[in-house]
Amino acid sequence: MKIICNKEVLINQIQRVQIANIKSTLPILNNLLLEASDGYLTTLGTDMDISIKYKQKMNIDRDGAVILPIKKLISIINSLSNEIEIDVDENIKASISSEKFSSHLLGLRKDEYPIFPEVSWKVSFNLPLESLLDMLKKTVFSASSDETFIPYCGILMILEEKKMILVSSDGHRLSYIKKDINIDKNIKVIIPIKTVQEVIRVFKGVNGEIKISLTDKEICFEQENLLLISRQLDGDFPDYNNVIPKEGLIELNLNRDNFSSVIKRVSLMSDEKRNSIKFNLKKNLLLISTFTQEIGDAKEDIEVDYSGKDIEIAFNPKYIIDVLRILTSEKIIFSITEQANKGMIRQEGEDFLHILMPMRI
Repeated sequence: MKIICNKEVLINQIQRVQIANIKSTLPILNNLLLEASDGYLTTLGTDMDISIKYKQKMNIDRDGAVILPIKKLISIINSLSNEIEIDVDENIKASISSEKFSSHLLGLRKDEYPIFPEVSWKVSFNLPLESLLDMLKKTVFSASSDETFIPYCGILMILEEKKMILVSSDGHRLSYIKKDINIDKNIKVIIPIKTVQEVIRVFKGVNGEIKISLTDKEICFEQENLLLISRQLDGDFPDYNNVIPKEGLIELNLNRDNFSSVIKRVSLMSDEKRNSIKFNLKKNLLLISTFTQEIGDAKEDIEVDYSGKDIEIAFNPKYIIDVLRILTSEKIIFSITEQANKGMIRQEGEDFLHILMPMRI
């Protein structure tokens, strides 16, 4: 195998298939497979739950394949100038050179790498990639990393009545987004949080439509020569409709940046273990405060249009900052239920909402 290529093109191709935080004890998974054939270079990466393949045109002098350690390969290529040559001999030793530099990296034969999944898909459909990534970004942060309840460790994806709904929750907060789609299918799957993170990373900067394919156990995301296959999560996602308040909401129109800044300032004085700030809603005033016996206190108020009864509720400030960070509108709607048992954040013109469960005062 022998290829001559641009440094940035090669780095981009390798990093697309580099899966983050591989926890497996199998050493082979710290490597990637490079295969040159018919004028194309194909790179493969896997952690056995997620597999990624990327294929693109390349200047191929000689076909072949090699397995190389991905971190070492990236380090070498990053240190080189623009044009790079990789020449793999019959002993699977890769010569990597550029200008006056040369190195030799010991590789492994192709058949030692896990086989890329070959799946007979039961159903497939296309979606605008930009729209899908936006929906994933607005839900992934609410999913749980606690594996004691597996369904919360992913995003619920529902297709029904020409709509797509994504829902995520960790038991303390819930994100929900819905968009109209021109697809008449009924589908319900749970996508693992790591898969969602990889989809967002791998398809960043890619335009056009994305093809999603499913079996009972796997899900595939495909865009031209870029392919990601993952297992689905088992289990039943709880009924999210019971969590979303339908009535009895007090709505406050707030400036997103100002609200976020106030939350960040006040939370500086909150207890790191408990991490709670209090919201006191009074006539035309929202007072945000915190008090810690060992540290001190902080408070700041925001003028609001409100004339009802006084309400007191507490939330985790991190959860509020997380959702404000992914919203784009200058104005947001912050709601509290009249019973002070839930909070909600949304923005106008979008079927997105974020539910916050209160903390003990």
